[in-house]
Amino acid sequence: MSSEFVIKKRPKESEAIIFLGKDKIAKIKKHEGFTFKLITYKDKQEWVLSNLVHGQRRPFSYAVLKTVQKTPDDGGKEIQTGQEVFVVREQLFKHNGKFYMLSSHPEGKSWTDYVNSSTRYVSRLDSFPYSNLSDIDHEHYKLRHKIKRFRGTPVGEATGLGQDEGGHRLRLDNELADIGLFIAAISYLLYASG
Repeated sequence: MSSEFVIKKRPKESEAIIFLGKDKIAKIKKHEGFTFKLITYKDKQEWVLSNLVHGQRRPFSYAVLKTVQKTPDDGGKEIQTGQEVFVVREQLFKHNGKFYMLSSHPEGKSWTDYVNSSTRYVSRLDSFPYSNLSDIDHEHYKLRHKIKRFRGTPVGEATGLGQDEGGHRLRLDNELADIGLFIAAISYLLYASG
């Protein structure tokens, strides 16, 4: 079983809409500075998406931060709790004790097929030698290069740009269903929003 997200943004519009199947489920809109807001339609939950991860702005990285709405008596503004709900750090993330990589070269695909394809894969890295994202020294060039060479089991794939008719599409296997909205928003921001 899998979930299919489609993220679409029309030219000259400031918001991108996230669909799950045919249902509009959330929107992404520009927030303060280099951040974005992710807001669900059904229950109006909000998160801030920031590329400030573990205290540094990082390429191919986003932290999903929980926000809390204050009451009208408090001025009605939201506050960021700073609590990280989900983190992608240089294309890597951890979920349920397993590491995953966005835009990875999956097992079973030749390098030529992978490079010539417009599909970007989400892969589970079953033999990844680290236990925490913070254990990885992303500043060390050789290590960063080595990590990009890891191949994994494909558990999702992304295609398309957000501004064309088909939108940015992300299919995820069921093992990532509970964080699918976060992955869809981050995938769009990293690879399609240009």
